[in-house]
Amino acid sequence: MMKRYTLLFTFAASFLSLRADHFAGGSITTRCTGNNFHDITLQLFRNCGGTPLGQQTLNFSNDCGVIFSQVLGEPISVQDVSPLCEGEIQNSTCNGGGLEGYDLTTYRASVYLSPCTGWRISWSICCRNASLNVQGTPGMYLEATLNNLGGPCYTQPEFVRNSIPLVCVGQAVNYDGSATEPDGHTLRYSLIDARYTTPAPTPVTYASGFSGAQPYTGMAIDSITGTITFVPDATGTIVTAVLVREYDEEARLIGTVMRDLLFVASVCVNEVPSASSGYFTEVEGIGQIDDERSLLVCGEGQFCATLTFADSDEDQTLTLTSNVQDVLPGATFTSSGTNPVAAQLCMNNTSLSPGNYQFTVSATDGACPVVGTQEYVFLVTVTTGVSAGENASVEICSNEDPVSLIGLLGGEPATGGSWTGPVGFPVPATFTPGISAQGQYTYTNSSPTGCVASAVVSITVIPADDPECIGTGLVGSTLNALSLHGDAQLPGRIWVGSTNTMDVDLKALSMDGRIVMVKRMQTNGAGTAVDLPITSSGIYLVQATDRSTGHVQVVRLFVP
Repeated sequence: MMKRYTLLFTFAASFLSLRADHFAGGSITTRCTGNNFHDITLQLFRNCGGTPLGQQTLNFSNDCGVIFSQVLGEPISVQDVSPLCEGEIQNSTCNGGGLEGYDLTTYRASVYLSPCTGWRISWSICCRNASLNVQGTPGMYLEATLNNLGGPCYTQPEFVRNSIPLVCVGQAVNYDGSATEPDGHTLRYSLIDARYTTPAPTPVTYASGFSGAQPYTGMAIDSITGTITFVPDATGTIVTAVLVREYDEEARLIGTVMRDLLFVASVCVNEVPSASSGYFTEVEGIGQIDDERSLLVCGEGQFCATLTFADSDEDQTLTLTSNVQDVLPGATFTSSGTNPVAAQLCMNNTSLSPGNYQFTVSATDGACPVVGTQEYVFLVTVTTGVSAGENASVEICSNEDPVSLIGLLGGEPATGGSWTGPVGFPVPATFTPGISAQGQYTYTNSSPTGCVASAVVSITVIPADDPECIGTGLVGSTLNALSLHGDAQLPGRIWVGSTNTMDVDLKALSMDGRIVMVKRMQTNGAGTAVDLPITSSGIYLVQATDRSTGHVQVVRLFVP
């Protein structure tokens, strides 16, 4: 449901007089296209209402002493990025209306960069917007750096968000200041001094209590995810500069990009979606919740994770958008409900390389004229999994020898894990009949990367007089030279023979495990009849053991 609010957004009135030719931020990024040519992209945010932007100039220098300038022609696009609802876009200053609007102008050119280290690409202009945290309205300086000394051809990080964030006084802010790049490199984020040229790049002068590292009270950036958090306490604009450092697979710094960014803080009647929502709540399959917004994916296979988003304005309808399908190819992202909204991320991981994959979800509440937006950054870490085997159910005879528990599991369990018994306490890795309790034994294994897997073996102990158990502990290997079989006519008689003379021990057991006969005898090829001392019908087990080799032959007889 769209909710329309009386316009209390003071920025619309307070900053209209400052909008003409004042810049609200920007960035420079590069993309290698081969043979040392690079597409250079310049993006500039500006208050609408001034003269349309024309040609811009980029300055280039490197460690080899090369210095030159490149004029960028007309922009390739001009986009309205005003934080207004769809019904009010036509009333922004970008379209001749009275609501404060911003546009994003994009330039691009192909430039040859000779092989060298320390390439620096920069742009500067006067002037920037007046703000709460910077003295005066100094100019703006943007730059990107890269090494181009015969290395791989790669693309620099590009920022995820291309909009001016409107934030509300007294409400927690989670802003996605992150960037993405396709080469699998590591990105690290920091807040730095905003700069201008004098003509050398020079840090702006911050108001008392503020700095590049902390542009506003309580503002911080997560160095891993690029999430910027703070709670604005006054109306106005806040100048912020984000630096992204890019490292290759050998942890070498190969380049940097920066974004000069303007937060616009206003008094809001609307409550934006809650910054304390947007958490993983449950996961199935090979995924594990690492923390509230981090997921561990252990090896190959399927997983589904559930996230929940909410807004304190219960009658509003939340809409979710995400770049997760760009970050995790083949993933699905679906949602249900209106407020709160349950989202489900599912994927069958068959090809992702181990590493960190970061995606963003934006929740908007449909308020008007200014849409309430909250951004949430999530991290998926793909790592090699660990096997605990597969669940199994077994029966063990009470007169059986101790048995290794791991050998009872199905699959291929990795060693090094731990066991818990039927009541949940740690137990040895060996099950000892007559001492260990029957029930469920859980094997838990973990990897150095934090993946955890478990499997359960359910053990039932059966008595020694069970027909399946009366031969337990007697059957070893067999030798074809020794033969043992029952008499077809007399159920209580057995025949013992061998291809050569042997010294043999005979042992007979009844169904309840009693030894009913022990006999030592000499065998030969003719065979020798042995009558068992039968006292009742049932199953009898007879074992013949060659005393010289230890080889065994066993026969089971049924006596009616």
